[in-house]
Amino acid sequence: MEQLEMQLRSVPETTVPETPVLHNELKIRGAILGDEVPASDATVEDPEQTSDKIRFGESVWSLPLVLDFQRFPLWDSIFAMLLLLVNLGMQAMFSGILLSDNFAGAGVQVEEERENARRWRVSIAHDWRYMDLSETSLATRVCQSDGALILSTPQAELIDQINSFLGLGPTDFEPGFLQPGILFCSLCILHWSLCVYKEFRSVWLALEAVIMTPRASRSTIIENRLASLSTPRLVIVLMSFVLRIAIASIMLVAGVNWLGRTTSITELMLNAVALNSIMDVDELLFAGFIPVSVQQSVRRLEPIKMKYSRSRSQRESFGLFLLLGATMLVPYLVYLEPLSAGMISIKWEMCGGNQTFVVANNPESQQIVGYRTQEARNDQEPTLIEIAVDRHKFQEDGPPEYIFFSASRTLFNADIDEDMSGAAERAPFCIETDALRPGAPFYGDLVIEPIIHARMRSALVVLGHPPGTSCENITQLCSRPDARLLRLMCGDTCGCTDPFSSPWHKVPSQGCSDACTVRTQNILATQPCEDQPTGDVWKEFWDGYAAALAEFYGQNVSRAVIWPMASNVMAQLRVTGCSGLGVPGLQVEMITQTPWCQGHDRLFRPLAWLCPRSCGCAENPSSHCPVNCKANASG
Repeated sequence: MEQLEMQLRSVPETTVPETPVLHNELKIRGAILGDEVPASDATVEDPEQTSDKIRFGESVWSLPLVLDFQRFPLWDSIFAMLLLLVNLGMQAMFSGILLSDNFAGAGVQVEEERENARRWRVSIAHDWRYMDLSETSLATRVCQSDGALILSTPQAELIDQINSFLGLGPTDFEPGFLQPGILFCSLCILHWSLCVYKEFRSVWLALEAVIMTPRASRSTIIENRLASLSTPRLVIVLMSFVLRIAIASIMLVAGVNWLGRTTSITELMLNAVALNSIMDVDELLFAGFIPVSVQQSVRRLEPIKMKYSRSRSQRESFGLFLLLGATMLVPYLVYLEPLSAGMISIKWEMCGGNQTFVVANNPESQQIVGYRTQEARNDQEPTLIEIAVDRHKFQEDGPPEYIFFSASRTLFNADIDEDMSGAAERAPFCIETDALRPGAPFYGDLVIEPIIHARMRSALVVLGHPPGTSCENITQLCSRPDARLLRLMCGDTCGCTDPFSSPWHKVPSQGCSDACTVRTQNILATQPCEDQPTGDVWKEFWDGYAAALAEFYGQNVSRAVIWPMASNVMAQLRVTGCSGLGVPGLQVEMITQTPWCQGHDRLFRPLAWLCPRSCGCAENPSSHCPVNCKANASG
């Protein structure tokens, strides 16, 4: 081999590589040149070793291996070097953006969202002003993903996102074994990690190949084979490897952090694809912009043959197995499991516990007033106001079926705030006897009839009865505490004109109009000032005592401490009749502290109308006494 080297160097105008490079080339080409290889130098196949060819990738990162201002046109070399810097700058900027606080903090911030959820729940979710027409609270509508929401849509979207990510139903707070978002996020993180590991392995194999390449004072490529590397070029190549590893490591951590914080299943795949595209920037620049001469030089580089022992392969396999396991386990423990628990805690703050109530603050009485709402929207059983809107939304002609339209905004506001006492006082006549019955003075009036019929339909529908425009067959509904409008419309049928009917709810605030009460007093004026005998009306009154008070206070009065005494008074009066009202211990209703004879202007009319003599009206008539007793006393 030394003689051959001397012969080659003696040929004039022949460039001969340096001795280590030349010897390596002669060994590689010995068989081709026909040199006889001594038996002692013959290569014996080692069963414990395998070989592989390492090919340099078609990437901008491969340019430091081949770029030479003497081999390529000047502009090609300059432009290729510029693209290498562009690639470095782009990937460095992408890495910086992924690690920035504004970007790395994207996704669900559990503590912040939990606090926002708590504030929303206590300040808005149960505000009575945001209860819909079906009497469903805003909290219930958000947590049940009501598609008709126009308020709190960000909260509704967050709940939908949590439910779809964790595979939860509207009322679920415990995720199952299979959580779609967590599983998909794990797969996306694994996919992204594999992309980065591919880059790591490519760099490692290229590093081994470069280290095995002979050193010389000048880098040479002989017949598309990297024959030698100079020390300066080796340093540049190693620096490029270090930069690739650093950028890939940063992007691995930042990418896993980004994917681990993504809570939208749709965005997960898009984010994973976007990350993979960032890693391909070097290949895209190489394929789209590198000059052809430089491209061909990289593509034609012959792979470098490397040998591997079986023990190294096994160690490498074991290390990769551990890496794969860590890739699946660490992101789950660091990101996904806390994310799942955080999502559950956010949903609990927004939807946990009791959703079916609304509250309002009465600044005058300084009292917090609550109302129990529906558990869920029931489109199969719409409320009266929903029925009214549905029937009128496409109506063009004719009077409204349920709606009374105010003539001005001022009257509209007044009608909204008007209570039943005001409506009863405003009624100019007893509606049933003067307008609803055939032959009545206002029966069929073109102005009054549409208004009365709309109210009559509303009065029946709100009680669960089919709509109608007459008071026939509705007697069983009259005693219901919530039948105020029905008593206003059907005062005669419901007993507002009968002085001897059950006193419960026979007051203006419960629907009996002043005009009907005048009729009642006219009837009383013709009766003697004597107690009525104990009968069905008297028993009916006392049997409805507990229910009437419970409806009035909105509480189960039978659980009150004073109830035993109150029920004892009721039981005695039910048996003794009117005469019991003269007993000092039985004269006052214990819970409202109202004298029975005087009556309660929001609950029951005076029992003095039934028991005038026992209430002292015959001897000393008071304002609550019937007019017949007053006339007798004055006479």
